[in-house]
Amino acid sequence: MSVDDVGADAEPSAPVARDQGSSALPRDTASAHLSFNITQSKILKACVKRFEATFRREVVDIIREQMRGFEPPEVLEVLQELRVIDSQLGRGLQPSSVHPIHAKLLRHVVLAQRRELASAIDGPRQKTAHKGAIRHLERETQALEAMMEAPWFADVGATRVPRLTHFLSIRYAEEALGAALHLAPREYDEKFHILEAPSLFLADLAYYRARCTLRDTGVSVAYVDVDDFKRYNTKYSETRVDRDLLPTLMETIEAHVFAHGHAYRFGGDEYVLLLPNSDREWVCRFLKDLCAKVSTTEYVGIAEAPTLSIGLCHLSVDCALTDMEALARANQAEAFAKAKGKDTIATYRGELYRPQDLEIVAAVRRSL
Repeated sequence: MSVDDVGADAEPSAPVARDQGSSALPRDTASAHLSFNITQSKILKACVKRFEATFRREVVDIIREQMRGFEPPEVLEVLQELRVIDSQLGRGLQPSSVHPIHAKLLRHVVLAQRRELASAIDGPRQKTAHKGAIRHLERETQALEAMMEAPWFADVGATRVPRLTHFLSIRYAEEALGAALHLAPREYDEKFHILEAPSLFLADLAYYRARCTLRDTGVSVAYVDVDDFKRYNTKYSETRVDRDLLPTLMETIEAHVFAHGHAYRFGGDEYVLLLPNSDREWVCRFLKDLCAKVSTTEYVGIAEAPTLSIGLCHLSVDCALTDMEALARANQAEAFAKAKGKDTIATYRGELYRPQDLEIVAAVRRSL
């Protein structure tokens, strides 16, 4: 199956009105079934099966074990609805339609499975440059991404599938998840020993995403770049920049992030911040304050205080991005911020994280 086949025989999906919190859809859209072509039906059917297996392993089985066989009604309802969706998708051998009352759960399945599938191909994808192999690896994720751009996906509200913490306290839910919820021992940047080593970042992000999911809260990744860094090296020399500029800059970043998350040095002028338990509005203010602090700090022997361009990627609980993709999107947003005039913060609208969704959320100097 080629990526080019995805959507080729698609039947138009009828738009579903945005849900405002009710489990039922508005009456005037109750008959607007979600239509899928053969390829989409086959992929969705596999996604529903995998999602059910994960849901059983990470929620149902743990509750049953911890509560002496108890199976909560809301959990059984999810399993029943998944079976109905699976039935409506047919055998994956012909076009299918799903009743819009199941759109919210189907949307949740698509988001979860897009992230799971993308994580599974991260390793193999890095091993090849062969176009055919890449198409093969990415065929399912691209099909899910196409569905995420469909009108029904944008119009239906999010749903909250039962989690462990709906039935167990956070402490016992974390214990049930086991060894995955441990931070690695801290290591620091080899050159300055101020910020944390970049090798820790991905494991740290996985740790915080797991723990924040249990608490129904998001995680933010910010990619920070010093504007016009080469100009400092040219004017003052690399030796003076390493002595008089960078240590003070990194200590300013470390102090600002202290007790809020982690800061990693990725290069001479590039840093990554990991901010758990954050929402988009708060983290934008936090990053704007960091930019202001950096640009007003005194750097001995350096006449011009540096400014920062920052790219933000906020990950909600249901975000479909993998950890590696989150870093890449933050980097992409940082490049956008720099291209739009520097000393700015850029992030994404919505949850598709496409280049066309980038926007400037703070032009720091102009608002001070």
